[in-house]
Formats: sequence, structure tokens, C-alpha cells
Amino acid sequence: MNLLSSLVLIIVLCKTVSIDVLVPLSTNVPDSTLYPHVIHPRQPKRLNLSIHAPLHTNKFYSNAILGDYGNNPLLTHPYVISMSKDSPYGVSISLTEEWSYGPQIDSTRVKYFINRIVKNIQMSALEFLSQQFEVNNVDEPGFACTIKMFQSNSSATITLPLVRGMAYVTFEFVFATPRISTIHSILSVNGRTSGNITGKRFEIVLNNNQAWLLYALDGEITLEFSGNQLIGTNPVTNVLRLAKKQAEPSANAVLDAQVGVYPIACQLEARVTGFQGSYMFKWQRKGNLSKTLLHFTFPHHRSIISLVDGQFTNVEAMSASKGRMIGYLGNIWTLTENALSTMQFLAPHSPAIQYRNLIVTQLKKDLAVGANLTVSDYYFTGKEFHKYALLCLLADYYREIAEFNRCIKTLKDGFEGLITRKNANALRYDTTWSGLVSSAGLGQNQELNDFGNSYYNDHHYHWGYFIQAGAIIAHLDPNYVSKIRDWVEGLIRDASNPSSLDTSFPQFRYFDWFSGHSWSQGLFESADGKDQESTSEEINFHYGIALWGLATKSSTIEGLGRLMLGTAKRAIQTYFLMNNDNTVMPQQFIANKVTGIFFENKADYTTWFGTNPEFIHGIQMIPCTPITEEIRLVKFVEEEWVTILSKIVHNAVPEWKSLLYMNYAIINRHEAFIQLTNVSLDNGVSRTWALYWAATRPSTNDSNGTVSTRKPDLSTVSTTNTASSYTSTMVASALIQLLLTIIASKTPAMLI
Repeated sequence: MNLLSSLVLIIVLCKTVSIDVLVPLSTNVPDSTLYPHVIHPRQPKRLNLSIHAPLHTNKFYSNAILGDYGNNPLLTHPYVISMSKDSPYGVSISLTEEWSYGPQIDSTRVKYFINRIVKNIQMSALEFLSQQFEVNNVDEPGFACTIKMFQSNSSATITLPLVRGMAYVTFEFVFATPRISTIHSILSVNGRTSGNITGKRFEIVLNNNQAWLLYALDGEITLEFSGNQLIGTNPVTNVLRLAKKQAEPSANAVLDAQVGVYPIACQLEARVTGFQGSYMFKWQRKGNLSKTLLHFTFPHHRSIISLVDGQFTNVEAMSASKGRMIGYLGNIWTLTENALSTMQFLAPHSPAIQYRNLIVTQLKKDLAVGANLTVSDYYFTGKEFHKYALLCLLADYYREIAEFNRCIKTLKDGFEGLITRKNANALRYDTTWSGLVSSAGLGQNQELNDFGNSYYNDHHYHWGYFIQAGAIIAHLDPNYVSKIRDWVEGLIRDASNPSSLDTSFPQFRYFDWFSGHSWSQGLFESADGKDQESTSEEINFHYGIALWGLATKSSTIEGLGRLMLGTAKRAIQTYFLMNNDNTVMPQQFIANKVTGIFFENKADYTTWFGTNPEFIHGIQMIPCTPITEEIRLVKFVEEEWVTILSKIVHNAVPEWKSLLYMNYAIINRHEAFIQLTNVSLDNGVSRTWALYWAATRPSTNDSNGTVSTRKPDLSTVSTTNTASSYTSTMVASALIQLLLTIIASKTPAMLI
């Protein structure tokens, strides 16, 4: 069989083998000898689940079960829902479609934009004399929750199914008298300004240039003007739905036509087939099931959603922070990434040969220094593990056998300390929120210890470093996998458990499949919802999962990591890393190039630890690994460098310069390499890796400083066995991708 025939056979196999990536890594309860079990000091409030399930800590509804009142906003997009702690007791709905902007940094950009939250419409019941509510249902992947409002000693209840992207706000009334109010003035209802109005559709016109549509699904209701409120004339058992009126009459006709069916939850499915990955949202619905669900899409959905299962409408709304949303008619969404990453452990471009001696010399120096792998906190220690693992990888690559043996032993010893809990802050299994947490923050007033790890902040950032280090060990010494598998896969289960069948952890604690990326903050209330600061450390986490799957020969785990990589890449390049031609984010903000801290309700060009530009941009670069080139593309890097980084790099905090110059290597390898030979280093970067990274960048910059279109120089491929094998794999992958493209353009008859 010739090479072409072999590749065609591989392609056929790749295209026909579809892998379900949402299968459990394990269903075992975490071993108490490995992770002692504890009860968390922060208990959920207002929670009364009808079905017991692991509790989510990083989803949009967390505010409802935290704090004294649970009145911080819940962002479903486009609606912002707030539970009212003052009269009228109930829920307020905001959809302002209006951003406010922070101070000007210069003539081209502002520091922040924020979605204004205003109590446009408030829904309550006349029977409610205080604010009482509970969360009594959540779906497994974190798309939805159900809130039930009630009054003690009364049968009146209102139940709200809150679902990401919902096109209407839904209220299930049971023996409750509707009470509708606003902070604005009600100008008219169905053209009337007083008296009683009976019907199933009400157009409520406010004095802020908004009109809202109120529907009653289960028969007519009667509302009466009462000052600046609308009060039902009697208790009702009915489903009421609210939506902001559209500017286009035809769009309002769509709202009228589709109002009868509403979402209550979502079931997630995901599969990988060769280089293609698909994920599916199966919306669980109530009401008139003969109707098709109208639901809002984010911009990143619209380029990959199937038009076989549904169609777009002209119903639109502005999200709180992710641009314009467009209504889609479909009970099932299928979203497909057609070119999943094939990135492996080392860069696909071998390092330029002229740099080899410098890199090897530096490798020996760095390994002679050794590593401190004693855990003080999980973030900085994770970076140290990762840094040292990359040195082991390069020692193997350059065939420095003695150095490699010392390196891998040190790394294994470090993992031995983690597994045997020799460190002071050894992990615990928290039985309250079903997760692994640092023991550093479990004492009184210790919430912020270890960067809030004990309260589920940033686990995906922290664990990514350890998972990747474990993957490198597994790659270099497959016989060691059995010793570290449970510990490494425990981290994956905690932060990104793919299956609801694994009941020891919630499904996808951090990753929000609807938003396309992860959220931080954990068990902390937030007036602007969850946030994400470091997209690059999120990518590092997904990349680590893919590499762990690759090293352990688990196509399921590898496929999961690669699908999450592809999904996050699309979202990050849409919302976080902003090209000059970005059409989604506010024009006044795009010139910042990166979002800084991206909240659900705003984006702020800053960090949690300082306002220096090198911090704001560097935290979106760290760590620089082979996958970085697929996220930070040449066009973006050049724009970011010209617009901002070239102006601040010389005065940057010294340690952060290493990140800026590693990033600069994407567009100017030679100059970056020179700078990296002497620049101060971030504590998660070795000089060896910095030099290797720069040396593996394509020679894309001419002496005049302009970015050229030259192809990478393939003549510098290393002659070592490891490099040859790796390069051959990548070349084969490239050939397969090329053939897939060719074959896709042919008819089946032409292939026979």
C-alpha cells in the first residue's frame, strides 16, 4: 500500500470513528486517603434542590445562593435578573441595551465599558410581603436554574426558569396575583392609560422609550392600573412571559408566534470525529411543544451553528458584554468546529539551527540550578512544576541524557510529594460543593488564601500547570502513569468533569459551553457576575487535558481537550483578543487590544493585581507554549505590538518583559531571541524555554521591521530521533488535513 492509499485509509477511519467525549473519567468517590474529606465553611443559601446533584460554584446563578440576600444580578443574556430585597418583593428585569464607558485612556480608547442595570420591569405577586425564594432546580452543564418565589403561610408561588440566552422571561404563577411595576412611568397598556385591561397579550409602554410585551399562555388575565403599577384583579394559575418589544413589526410577529414554548434546561452532547468536533445543545422545553423554540445566539455561535436544524430570525437584542444577540429558531443547536488543534508537546516548527548551541548551554545551566517543587500555594507552585517539566521535555528533545535523568527524577519526586500529601496545603475533597480545594483557605477569614483556591476561584488556571506537567511525565515515561493517574485526573474531574454520571463533581465547573469559555470567581458574590482574567491560562488548562489524553492514549480525554480548545479559541478571538476589525466589541474599547478583566456585565482594562499595561497584556500571554501560536495570531500580535506594547516594553516591570518578548517572537524572532538572552524572567519561565520558544517561531520578520509572508524555514529540522519522529507526525497531520480538504471537494464517485 503506497503512502497516498495509507493516508486515505487513515482519513476514512478518522471520518467514520465518532467519539463521545462526555464520558466519565471515573465514577469513584475521591479516596479519602488521597484527599481527606471536609465540609466547606461557606454553605449554600436558599437552595432546595428537587434532585440531589453536585453543586456548581462558577455558573451564572451563583449569586442567588450566596450572601445574605442573593440579590446580586443573574445574567442570562440579554436579560439581567435581580431578586428584589425591597418592596415590591419579587424579581426585576433589565435590558437597557446601553453601555456606559469609563475614563478615556487616550483619544482612541476607554478604560472600561459596562452594561447599565436598570429595573425596567419588576414582577411580583400581591401576596408577597417579604423576599423569600429558593433555587430548586439546576441543569447539569450549568445552562439553567429554576427559582421559586413564595410567601410563608400562603399558597402563592411564582417559579422562574432562568436559561442562558432565553428570548423571554418566564413566570409560572400558581394562586398568585400579578403585580407589575417599574422605576419608570407606565404611559399606556394596549393604548389604554387607566382602568382594567383583559387579554392574553399586553403592550406596556414606558417613558424611557421602551415597550415590553407581556403574554399570558393559559388563558386571559385582567390587569388594573394602580398608580404606576399593574395589579391583577385576582390570583391566577398561569404562565406569563415578558419580552422587550422589537423595533421591527415582523420581529414582534416572531415573538408573538413562538411565545407558547419556553426553555427550562439544556442537555449537552459533544463528539469528536477526526479533526472535527461538534457540540449540541438539546433544549428541554415546556408549554406548546408543537412550537419551535426561539432562543438568542451570541456572535461566536453564528459562524458555526447548523442551519439544517434551525434558522435565524430578525429578533435581536444587545447582550450585557458580548455584542448583539440574534434569535434562532431551533429545539436543538448543533455547533461544529471543523479544524481542531493537532498541537502536541513541542512546537511544530523545529528551532532554528543557529540557536541550538545557545539553547543547549542554557538548558544545562537551568537544570544545574534545580527546582523547588515544595507546594506553598497551588498557583506559583504549579508554574514551577510546569517550568521544570518543560526543561525535562527539552532535555529529552536535545538528547542530554544525564540532565534528562536528573530532571525527570526531580519532577517525579515533586509529584510524589503531592500524592502523599507531604505539603502543608494538601488538597481536600469538599463534600459540600463536590470538589478538590487547597486546605490553605478553609480556616476562619482565610477565603483569599492561595488566590481563593479553597473557594473555587481559578482552579482551571492552577490545575492546568499540574496537568500539563503530569502529561509530560506520562509522555516521557509511560510506565509512571499508574502512579499519578488518579491525582492528575482528579484535577480534571474537579475543574472539567465531562459527565453527569460522575456524581462526585459537577459537570464542567468552570467551562461555560454557552459562552464558549470559562469563568472564575467561585464562591464570591459579584455585582457584575463571574469574570475571566487570563484567557491564556484557560487555554493552558484545555491544552493540558489534550496532552494528558495524548500521553495516556485516551482518545476520549484528548478529544475533550481539543474540542474545548477549539471552542475557547473561537470565543477568545471574538471577545478577548480584539483585532482592529473586530465588529463585536465596542469601538471605543477595541484599541486596548485585550479586555483585561472580562466580567459578564462589563470589561475593564485592568487586572486584579495592578494596572500596568504589561500586567494587563502579559496575563493574556502566560504561559507561552506551542498552543499559543494558534490563539495569538500574527495579525493580532502585530497590531497589539504596534498599538501598545512597543511603547511600554522598555519601561515595563523587568520580569514581565520576558512574556512581552516571547510574544514579540511571533513577529520578530531574531530581535526577541536577543532580548530573551538577558531579560529578567517571569517566575514561571526558564530562560531555556524562552529561547526555545523564540527559536521555534517562523522567521517572519524582515530587517526593515515589517512582517513578511515567508513560509517557515523547514530546512532547520533537527536530526535527533525525537525531533524527527515528532516532525514526521506533524507533517503527516498536515498532509492528512490537506487531503481531507481535497477529498471534501470531490464527489463520492470520483473517489472510487
